[in-house]
Amino acid sequence: MKDLVALDIEVFPNYFLLVIKRLNDGKTIIFDTTSKLASSERAKIYKILRRHTSFGFNSINYDMPLINHMLSGGNTASAYTISKNIVEKGLPFFMTYNNYEIRQRPFDHFDIKEPSPAVMISLKNYGTRIGSKKLQDLPFEPNKRVNKEQIDVLKEYCINDVDVTIDLYNAIKDRIALRVEMGKRYDMDLRSKSDAQIAEAVITSELQKAGVNINRPTYKDGYTATYIAPSYISFNRPELKKILDLVQKAKYPLAANGAVQLPKELKNYKVTIGNTTYKLGIGGLHSQEKKLVVESNDKYVMRNADFTSYYPFIIINNGLYPKHLSRRFLNVYHKIVMERLKAKREGNKLVADSLKIVINGSFGKFGSKYSALYAPDLLIRTTITGQLTLLMLIERLEDNGISVVSANTDGLEYYCPRDKVDLAEAIIFDLELISGYEMEHGEYNGLYAKDVNNYVAKYGDKVKAKGIYAETTLMKGRSTPIVYKAIREYIRADVPLERTILECDDINEFVAARTVKGGGVFNGEYLGKVVRWYYSLDGGSITYSTNGNLVPKTSEGNGVKPLMNLPDKLPDDLDYAWYINEAIAKLNDLGLRYVTTE
Repeated sequence: MKDLVALDIEVFPNYFLLVIKRLNDGKTIIFDTTSKLASSERAKIYKILRRHTSFGFNSINYDMPLINHMLSGGNTASAYTISKNIVEKGLPFFMTYNNYEIRQRPFDHFDIKEPSPAVMISLKNYGTRIGSKKLQDLPFEPNKRVNKEQIDVLKEYCINDVDVTIDLYNAIKDRIALRVEMGKRYDMDLRSKSDAQIAEAVITSELQKAGVNINRPTYKDGYTATYIAPSYISFNRPELKKILDLVQKAKYPLAANGAVQLPKELKNYKVTIGNTTYKLGIGGLHSQEKKLVVESNDKYVMRNADFTSYYPFIIINNGLYPKHLSRRFLNVYHKIVMERLKAKREGNKLVADSLKIVINGSFGKFGSKYSALYAPDLLIRTTITGQLTLLMLIERLEDNGISVVSANTDGLEYYCPRDKVDLAEAIIFDLELISGYEMEHGEYNGLYAKDVNNYVAKYGDKVKAKGIYAETTLMKGRSTPIVYKAIREYIRADVPLERTILECDDINEFVAARTVKGGGVFNGEYLGKVVRWYYSLDGGSITYSTNGNLVPKTSEGNGVKPLMNLPDKLPDDLDYAWYINEAIAKLNDLGLRYVTTE
């Protein structure tokens, strides 16, 4: 790629604004007009975009068509009309270019919205997760004319949006780099695609090379998917035989969006084996534990067993494929899976990670009626087989006096008498032989679970956390991370909660953030649709601008103070006691009682 620039635009009935910022030196250029861009400005914009690689957030569908429109001599009124239609009708870029006869220039541009891992969240919401210094909402209604004073404010706002866009790019640049390398491998531009979009593009391209005609399948109204179990699936317990009978007799209807649904007889269906209850679902099997504490000792050891590449091997081993793509789909899919495993064994992380995107991303497309990979029967046969196979393993372990305490989609945790570890491994090996799937094993010092999706596991001097107890990522909203860091450190090495919290000097660890429909208000000041705050010794509450109701979690303790602009040091009024008490409460949710030596 050439030198990078980030860009963003604002469009009003009487105003067009474009901000471009170069990453290597921070140079920022503003182009704006209340009518048309001068020919000299259009030439300068064209020159910049031809000499650089540009990127934005939601820019392929929104910013670039409007920039191209203005480069063709469009004015603010026509740009506003196009902008309004893109936003209100959700127009994809190709329709915008066609409907308004806009010339699409050959700029080297990519969009970071789809490669960013979370789904359907705003740029500002990402800003809270990556710790952007300043969060600022659009200061004026977008459908009204603006005056000179408002234009000055808009420039500041747009520059800040570009800065947040750059923050997000820096947070995902490894994902972009991976897409660049994948693009070389498959001879296509993948920089602006999500994992699932990459999977579809790569697999359909490979199928076309194999001579398969790619057509998106359609299903008539009232179509129902069906399930047939592999021959190796069998049970001893009556309650599990009943499940096997039910899932094979059931008809799985399709929702309006094409998603496969559970039939009435399987919704909320639960089964208890030993001391653990499990719930079936479209997405996988989930145990139903609450406040679970299980620790290894002299007589028992906490162990886990996880299937390797579970869904891909269910598909391959059982010969499953989208009917409209023929069995040649299996040849392509199997080759990709094998190449990925080979790269992983050889330590070729780049290739392994690239192919993992294709393998994992493809499964989501099996459930999307807008995809050429759409295959509801394949999806059901994969996920139900996964659940039944897990239940087989659970039954066999329980029948031999080995207690399974938790299970989730592709693996389980079991509490094993130390003199039965060899037996447990033999049971697992036997299942591997008859099913063709492989499992990976591990041991924990202890497992502490609020529920199946929120837990902390300790192994050696390390911990693995999931859900609210995990570190903040782009996939996970920011909610006082220091609370959960303190819990992880307490479980990992008995570090007192107070020590972790009191010794932290990073303000990002103390903030919480959320989207507020209609916008949040604090002491009469409008904050925006994404608000960020900390817990203060002298705080108040944030309310909804639409109805005056309290925004959840903002009236706890002594109240909160908004933190739309991050300070360089911790506020003097930080309510440490709130964070400590919250950590104690969240630790208790894991089933642990806090004991401190300080």
